[in-house]
Amino acid sequence: MIFSTIIDLLLAVLLYFYGRKQEATKWLVLFLIFAGLGSLSEVVVEPVWRSLFFFILQACTPYGFLMFAIVYSVTMTRRIKNTLACALVLPIIITLLITPMKQSIQLDFVILFYWSVPYYLVGCFLVIYSYKKETNLVRKRNRLITVFFVVPPVLVIVLLNHMERAIRTFDGYQYISMFVWMAFVIFIGSAIRFGVLGVRIKLEKQLHDQTIIGIVSGAAMLNHAMKNHIINIDMLTGRMKENLQYRLHEQTEKDIANIQAETRQMMYMVNRIKKHIEDIEIVDGPTNLSDIVARAIQSNRYLLDDKGITLITDYPDYYNLVCDKLHMQEVFANLIRNAIDAVDSENGTIEIRIHESKKDIMIEFSNNGKGIDKATVAQLFEPFFTTKHQENNFGLGLTYCYLILQKHGGSIGVVSEQTGATFTIHLPKSRKILSNRLDLGQRDQKQSI
Repeated sequence: MIFSTIIDLLLAVLLYFYGRKQEATKWLVLFLIFAGLGSLSEVVVEPVWRSLFFFILQACTPYGFLMFAIVYSVTMTRRIKNTLACALVLPIIITLLITPMKQSIQLDFVILFYWSVPYYLVGCFLVIYSYKKETNLVRKRNRLITVFFVVPPVLVIVLLNHMERAIRTFDGYQYISMFVWMAFVIFIGSAIRFGVLGVRIKLEKQLHDQTIIGIVSGAAMLNHAMKNHIINIDMLTGRMKENLQYRLHEQTEKDIANIQAETRQMMYMVNRIKKHIEDIEIVDGPTNLSDIVARAIQSNRYLLDDKGITLITDYPDYYNLVCDKLHMQEVFANLIRNAIDAVDSENGTIEIRIHESKKDIMIEFSNNGKGIDKATVAQLFEPFFTTKHQENNFGLGLTYCYLILQKHGGSIGVVSEQTGATFTIHLPKSRKILSNRLDLGQRDQKQSI
């Protein structure tokens, strides 16, 4: 089993070196360290160390894997993940407290079976679920590789280690090494060919996912956000000059108010993005989702008016939830601006709708503009990819949207036919403030502007 130790620790080093900025990767590194150290129990002779390594292998490894799966699946808020990280340690502590200790730790494998196997199985389910729900084709492929990398070895561990030790039928632990080698081969091959879990191996070091996060979260993302607001201010000041010539003072006052709102938003962004190459800071707080949509519409009002676009909204006056209202407004404003660019001036229509499914809060941004082909859809959320081919378009807007929603435990997808496109945001219902729960069916409004 010394080979299993070497492989596990080698994979841990590779993952940490290339993908340490990803939260899920950190948990996978911890899982591999537990597994690698635990495998030393087969070669260490001294009883105390042997039993310690064995306890780490049997009791700590399931915890590391389940936490990796929880974070990797992007299905829960940060608060829930932090709570689970503490709560899921309790079975390990209880197992240690009730385990007889003489010269070594004498584990009860039946008790261990009842909580460790569910940890592994739930973890496998979450990894597979993350693949099933992914809509981006490139990321879906990478998640499928992750499924093949982690799920088969884990299921083998459940079958040949935990079940075998609990029912004492045969000694199958020796065969686990074969599946560890298989996982290692899959990992190296995928890392060379596609990149997996933040690791891309070529002749030179590549930090693809870290580069995305650094670019989008730091200076380039700030540049992109400021660019949008500066364009707004430039358009508004131009219109103010025209209004002053015709003495349209009421409209001028409105434009001045909009300029002040844009500059405040810019200052908020500057204050919140503290370091150029670190992760975007998410500050959750209670807010009215409908107000955020309204502010995003207002920031694009002049573009809607200039193109004569019909805007249809379908959501309640109040829809309270917990989110980062600053970044969420930026996401909505980006999607509205993209929809404006996609539609024609003559008969353009944009519809914004908030509704619920069984599990998610859904915000839809639909337009009747040019459709998006499948090849383009697969690349829409990649950094620097743009279909606009204009000097002031950097191809970072949708990547920013994807990362912000991922940090909220949500996702974004797009459906497009030959004409029109619908971008759908999914946020977990756990973010809804239940004390102010509203009946969407009764409070919906339909208005055409």
